[in-house]
Amino acid sequence: MIRINLLPEEFQKTARTPIKMMAAVAAAVALNSTLVAWWCWMAFGVASEIKTERNVMQLEFDGLVPQVNYHDALQAEIAFHSSRERTLAEITKNRVLWTKVLDELIDIVHSGGEGIRHYIWLDDLSAKVEGAQQRRRGRGNLATSFGNMKAKGHSGSAAWNQVANFLADIEDPRLSSFMAVFYKPGSPEGSLNDTDSTLIPPVNWAFPLTLEFRSPDERMIAMAPEEDQ
Repeated sequence: MIRINLLPEEFQKTARTPIKMMAAVAAAVALNSTLVAWWCWMAFGVASEIKTERNVMQLEFDGLVPQVNYHDALQAEIAFHSSRERTLAEITKNRVLWTKVLDELIDIVHSGGEGIRHYIWLDDLSAKVEGAQQRRRGRGNLATSFGNMKAKGHSGSAAWNQVANFLADIEDPRLSSFMAVFYKPGSPEGSLNDTDSTLIPPVNWAFPLTLEFRSPDERMIAMAPEEDQ
């Protein structure tokens, strides 16, 4: 509908914008300005700061990556060598240093002074190291054996106590560490061979020498330095 105001101009009312509309427009402008300011602050302030911090942390991370890789490589190497060390320790634990054992046995034999304390020689020396085996000893009692060393012994003297002296020297820690490998030998036993004037010495005793090996753990403990025990 078209409205025509026919009143003279001096009597016509001036058209004004409603207060409510002005308030609404002003509120909308203020809200939009606030949103634009908040967005600018987030985009150019906080976002820039976060990006800077991210770049710094990325640089730190890039610097740590080679160290972490090196650490992982060292850990893998440590695990490998630890496994190898355990394997070697297990092998060593079950191993017997035969050169040391035989050298000490020879020294004990020679320590008799050719009849002053004892005059011993051995035949058919044999040895066998094995895992734990149940065997009968003495009067039929079961005992755990880890192998043994056997020999046919001879004492070139009519005095029976020289066999006992020889067995005592085997047990004497001042002469050797023999007992770190073997358990104590049994009681002296043997038989007197016939006298033969064509032999030197003409009189001798024959006796069996049997030495039982200690367990691998006992051997390691017995042979360890005193400060490690």
